[in-house]
Amino acid sequence: MTDLFKQFVKILILSFTVVIISEPGYPQYDSLKTHKWDTVYIKDLSDRLAIRIYGINKFSQFDIKDNHEGETVEYSPNQSMNLGVAVNYKWFGLGLAFNFPFINNDNDIYGKTSRFDIQTSIFTRSLAIDIYVQRYQGFYIENPEIYKDDWEMGMPYPQRPDIGSTTIGGSCIYTFKHKKYSAKAAFIQTELQKKSAGSFLLGGFFYAFSLSGDSAFVPSELAETYNPDLLFNRVNVIGIGISFGYTHTFVLWKKFYLSFTLVPGVSVQNYEVGYDDLREPVKDSFLSGRFLGRAAFVYNSERSFGGLTVSNDSFSGNTGKDQKNSMNYEVGVVRLFYGRRFRIK
Repeated sequence: MTDLFKQFVKILILSFTVVIISEPGYPQYDSLKTHKWDTVYIKDLSDRLAIRIYGINKFSQFDIKDNHEGETVEYSPNQSMNLGVAVNYKWFGLGLAFNFPFINNDNDIYGKTSRFDIQTSIFTRSLAIDIYVQRYQGFYIENPEIYKDDWEMGMPYPQRPDIGSTTIGGSCIYTFKHKKYSAKAAFIQTELQKKSAGSFLLGGFFYAFSLSGDSAFVPSELAETYNPDLLFNRVNVIGIGISFGYTHTFVLWKKFYLSFTLVPGVSVQNYEVGYDDLREPVKDSFLSGRFLGRAAFVYNSERSFGGLTVSNDSFSGNTGKDQKNSMNYEVGVVRLFYGRRFRIK
């Protein structure tokens, strides 16, 4: 571990310590509760049973770009829309979603992808915590027109069933003005945001991902135009960093929310790149970028709620300090939902 990496670990530990100390505790029951939020801006609805139906699409994709030549190869798995049902009551929430073959029947166009994908978000009064664990096998090239002149929309995409990815990561973000701004209202709908509000954010994050294939990720048709250092077929990356951003929810006509969260960050990244020829693997450490974005368009009332939420976590870097290339990796989820609340004793 390099000295630079050790320094970033110390900074991250210090940031999390400050966040944890700053996190206000509050009782869970109304008879004991002393409000830790401004009731002019926020109303708590967690004591009502909320049931929702939803569609969810999770994704994990990457691209490799030769910044000297300007060409980018974009890879994506065959994305799958799942349908499910979820319940929320007080602090408890559970959702189950299932894959229905009659919805996802496009393997002939995009190829077959097997996946294991767990993504969860935990929202407290002042913290937003994201955790994801993913394993994908089978990708296709999203932009074949860069090297296939005869390719047209509607034709099968070039497929790479040999490419597999594994991703583990998470982040913890502190909301400074949590007494007026509610992430719960916009993204899990256990509260109401009565008036528009926003806040600056501070947090830390970590990630580890690996990619592997039987041959180079860059198609053989482009091998002569790409830097030879980009013709790798294995990548292992570990990173840890800090982030700072802003979030805001606009309340329209009292019941509609338009919410945006933008959190850029910087990390120290350790990487290893391998090749399918006789070259030795390349290892190094350097600073890289990260960007977390969320958006929500939601209808939220005391009786019912529905809308669309999107979350995207992207990491960018390169495979060497002196190389003119970039590699970006994205994970995220899109949810479309409708639900109702019920008073229970």
